[in-house]
Amino acid sequence: MPELLPAIDIAVAIEPSDFLGRMAEIGRKSDHFDVEDMRESAGGPDLEITNFRFKKKSPHDGLGFQLIAHKDDPHRISVEVRASDWSPNPPTRSVYCEAAKHLTGELLKVYNKTYGARLRLRIVSNDHHRFTMTKRTASLLGSFTVLANTSSLHPLDWRRFYALVREGRQEIPLGELRVALRQAGFSAEKADYLSELYEHLWAFKRL
Repeated sequence: MPELLPAIDIAVAIEPSDFLGRMAEIGRKSDHFDVEDMRESAGGPDLEITNFRFKKKSPHDGLGFQLIAHKDDPHRISVEVRASDWSPNPPTRSVYCEAAKHLTGELLKVYNKTYGARLRLRIVSNDHHRFTMTKRTASLLGSFTVLANTSSLHPLDWRRFYALVREGRQEIPLGELRVALRQAGFSAEKADYLSELYEHLWAFKRL
């Protein structure tokens, strides 16, 4: 099984939309990124996203990252690094973290200097083993992710997704599932949607 990639975020004290707008402006001025502001078009009312596509040379093809603001956690902006082809593929935890620091470091430095802030990346540690997936849970999740059409789920894909809830005796935390789905090739929007649906189904199951 690929190494579990950590959740990464930034704690902010202003409105998420304002933060995303400021970072988008800094990214464009840096000339290191093609910036796509998706705040008005992606994820619906509960999600705001800004894409940063890295234009410079990198060992990873199609490297970039997303800043994602979730309505249910407005003071933490998620950072998700993406590449069309990692080196190595899939990326190790250290490679993923290094890419996140490399991509966001200069932008945050400019942000802090411009706005008198002290923002930094928070990389969630895996050292404390907050959640350990059982073989059965891993098997059910693998059955879904390996065979799923990540762009448009087939009825059989949905059947395997529901089996993950129905047959599973262990609930996967929302953040852990979101990371696993992103590693499997789902977009940030679809990973968020499926993770939240999974959480709702488990809440119903507990009833």
